[in-house]
Amino acid sequence: MITARDGWALLTAANPADTSALDVAHTSDGGRSWHLITPISGRAELSEGATLLFADSAQRAWVVGASGQTSVVFGTADGGRTWFRSESIAGAEPVAVAFTGDQGWLVESLGIAMSQNPVRVYRSPDGGRSWSLAARSARLPGDPPSGSGLPLGCDKTGIAASPAGRGGQPGTGWITGFCPGSLADAVLVSRDGGAHWASPTLPIPPSVCEQSGCDVAEPQFAGRSTFLVIWAYPDQALLLVTTDGGANWRTVIMPAGAGPYPRVRFFGPADGIAISAGPQGSIGRVFYLTVDGGRSWRPVAQGIRFDGTGTNFDFVTQTTGFAWTSGEGSTSTTPVMRETSSSGRSWASFVPGLG
Repeated sequence: MITARDGWALLTAANPADTSALDVAHTSDGGRSWHLITPISGRAELSEGATLLFADSAQRAWVVGASGQTSVVFGTADGGRTWFRSESIAGAEPVAVAFTGDQGWLVESLGIAMSQNPVRVYRSPDGGRSWSLAARSARLPGDPPSGSGLPLGCDKTGIAASPAGRGGQPGTGWITGFCPGSLADAVLVSRDGGAHWASPTLPIPPSVCEQSGCDVAEPQFAGRSTFLVIWAYPDQALLLVTTDGGANWRTVIMPAGAGPYPRVRFFGPADGIAISAGPQGSIGRVFYLTVDGGRSWRPVAQGIRFDGTGTNFDFVTQTTGFAWTSGEGSTSTTPVMRETSSSGRSWASFVPGLG
């Protein structure tokens, strides 16, 4: 969801969910009705299950699909009425895509095995129409290093970039993911448009990640603030905050009631929400609000209990948010969405439909 009314989705009309037949959909009435807007020319690439969606406004969105050993990006600037199709991009599986203005970033995975994940990073300067290889990792253990600094180890699952600098220069790029037993390569930073990557110095003792590893979410940017959430398995979550691009960090220990895997969302340098979550995606009965950039958190008891796994949340403000159960976690033939305007103190349920 982009606003309380406008949003985008990848959906399937089949039940149980058939992720090999995903459609792109758009809503302008708060999720009550959805309109299928899949680019017709992209049916082949968007039917193999490796589809990504990224949107930054009610009008602008991108979807990435793969067919064989290539990927294609489709973009729209008018809410899905018309789409452009990019050139083909060499790769095996698109795993993360992000845009800041017209600057695009894409991670292509070449496979994951034994904590090894070779990748290629592509950049677009023109809103996704054209892409060029910015960096790659080694392909196999023992291969000579690529010179980009991208490590072969650790799963790469997310990419983000801070807003572009002066003169349209690309912002700082971030690749995040999961590393077993270490934080070393779970966070990677590029300050030259994606050509070279390195692990930043973070104020976390190595012992935090030694037991079962650390998982890092994509950073969030708000003004001069950058927020980085780290889940240290099996029982600790940390929030790192910087206001100088990563030269200095402030460490926040999340409230114990937020669980080991809270889903944290910031809406500005000060206001944020933490959705409490435990093992297997279980959702807690209390969410937490901050109005001082994470220095303190206020509990908000939830009006309903979210049972089972597969529950997704998307807050567009600190008070207004949506919840739904993804296909793999639902046995109901009728999908249900919920909406709150009180940070979850009460939720209203409704059944979305196809317009």
